[in-house]
Amino acid sequence: MAEGKTARLAVLQARAALHSMISLLSKKTWAALPLCALLAACGGSNEEAPRALQLRLLHTNDHHSYLDGQAADLTLQTDAVRVQMGGMARVAAAIKALRTSNTLVLNSGELNGTLYFSLFKGEADFKLFNEMGLDAYQIGNHEFDEGEAVLAQRIGEAKFPILAGNAHPTEKSPLFGAKLQPYVIKDYGGERVGVIGVLKVAKTVGSSMVTDAVKFSDELQSVKASVAELQGKGINKIVLLSHLGFDGDQAIAAKLSGVDVIIGGDTHDLLDRDGELKSLGLAPTGDYPTVRPDAQGKPVYIAQAWEYARGLGVLDVEFNPAGEVVRAQGRTVLLVDEPFQIKDGKGQFVAADAGKSAELRQRMAQNPGLRLQAPDAAAEAVLAPYRKQLEAFQKQGIGSVSENMGFERIPAPFAAGQRPSGSYAAHVVAESFLQYSPKADIAIQNAGGVRTGFLQGGFSTADAYLMLPFSNTLATVQLSGAEVHAVLEDAADYALNSTSTGAFPYASHLRYDVVRGAAKGQRILNLEVKSRSSGQWQALDRQARYKVVTNSFTALGKDGYTTFATAIARDASVHEDLKVAYVVPLVELFTKRLPAGRLPPLLPSDYPLKSVR
Repeated sequence: MAEGKTARLAVLQARAALHSMISLLSKKTWAALPLCALLAACGGSNEEAPRALQLRLLHTNDHHSYLDGQAADLTLQTDAVRVQMGGMARVAAAIKALRTSNTLVLNSGELNGTLYFSLFKGEADFKLFNEMGLDAYQIGNHEFDEGEAVLAQRIGEAKFPILAGNAHPTEKSPLFGAKLQPYVIKDYGGERVGVIGVLKVAKTVGSSMVTDAVKFSDELQSVKASVAELQGKGINKIVLLSHLGFDGDQAIAAKLSGVDVIIGGDTHDLLDRDGELKSLGLAPTGDYPTVRPDAQGKPVYIAQAWEYARGLGVLDVEFNPAGEVVRAQGRTVLLVDEPFQIKDGKGQFVAADAGKSAELRQRMAQNPGLRLQAPDAAAEAVLAPYRKQLEAFQKQGIGSVSENMGFERIPAPFAAGQRPSGSYAAHVVAESFLQYSPKADIAIQNAGGVRTGFLQGGFSTADAYLMLPFSNTLATVQLSGAEVHAVLEDAADYALNSTSTGAFPYASHLRYDVVRGAAKGQRILNLEVKSRSSGQWQALDRQARYKVVTNSFTALGKDGYTTFATAIARDASVHEDLKVAYVVPLVELFTKRLPAGRLPPLLPSDYPLKSVR
């Protein structure tokens, strides 16, 4: 498979070089050159002929407000090594080190996912982008998560162009009049490069807080219109800054002509060169760059740079005087730093001593996909006051709990009308998911994903992280009513017949009777759904479609939730990972949604378990 990809890449690159030579020799190319360019060698004009351009693209995407670095585990030869990876200050330092006079610094968008966004609504992110000196930023669907007014405020603070070629705010939107551009033109010594922006319409409309006051145009037609405008201005070097996802980038490339490079985002793909990142124990999803033919058979070079500010995409592109790509190569560079940890004899990570650290640095220097990178001081100074506020927030109370709420994974028997058993905590977590996701119908949470119960008294952010300590994110899956029932049956069966009692399902806006001793398929009975609009309970419609919000672990079929995985395997479009840490909705439940931040006593009528026998 790898050999086939390499061969196809070689064919496309050879075709690009051959096309370049033919174009330079063709009458059509010469006829297209201005007369003054043809006469320049004879002293007939002072205007310069078109020249070749070597352009460097430094790019990031899908950072989701992960502004600080994170611990990450890599494999270096035979050693499992834990490093500090990424963070915006390291990204800023790498940009400063790698930037040349002919460089485009691009970001393909996506905010939200950590408490930095919950607290500061992207303000810290945009100040860091200002410090980095972005040349263009394409908004993603999550930029709308706090509403159009907040996004308009962020755009007003930006010292760089904001692109969204197919988003059109009307006068009713707070975004009307904001500096959203379809494209930006950059000049490099007389050689101009156009950068076009585009975002995924269906996902933005279906998964964000954007209103009908923002209209959207078709992605392909929008890009084609911008290409035509740029070509009309005499620009023959075009980059598409996309938030369509890796598959979407490849699909749109095949329908376009005139676009040379696509810098993408949305799907968090890790693209590799020559197995550099795979050798570190990571799982790349494609080649860096991935090469696909356009509508005329010319190569388009597609790149992403993974996620969470872990690294930086570095793509060097050489254009000939006719504006055609004759060379494009680069890689995703992961930004790593000390302290390093290695596993001891018991398999536990411990600090590496000075000698081992020196050895590890030497090994890292041998892999071009890694860059030892200290944080940039100026970027750290921008982030410092926000980090200080965040750390203080994590220590302080954010609300209170009115009564103790248990978290027994497997519910004990109780009759209808009696006080319910089971994990009240899992139900509250599911409720926080649903309130955070206004377009979801129901929420499901596995009992084991909740590690503590609610205790009467004060509740802090630290308590929330103790309760939900995993690196799970929020995800949605579109299911039929019959599949919703099947998910619950899957989970109950797995919880009752395996060692994973944590699989037992709890929910919000969904309730049911449980027969623990019944056969699979007959344990979950009398399912009802609570309408988010009317607040009324009604029987689950097995033919209707429901958007279920859950955590990323169960959404992928883990812990026995196999129907989720089956639905996604059949049609990947039913699944969306929101890339928001699953603790964030719980924090926001206390800080934004509960009156006075007080969690009230359990309301049995809303609890998912109606009876257990």
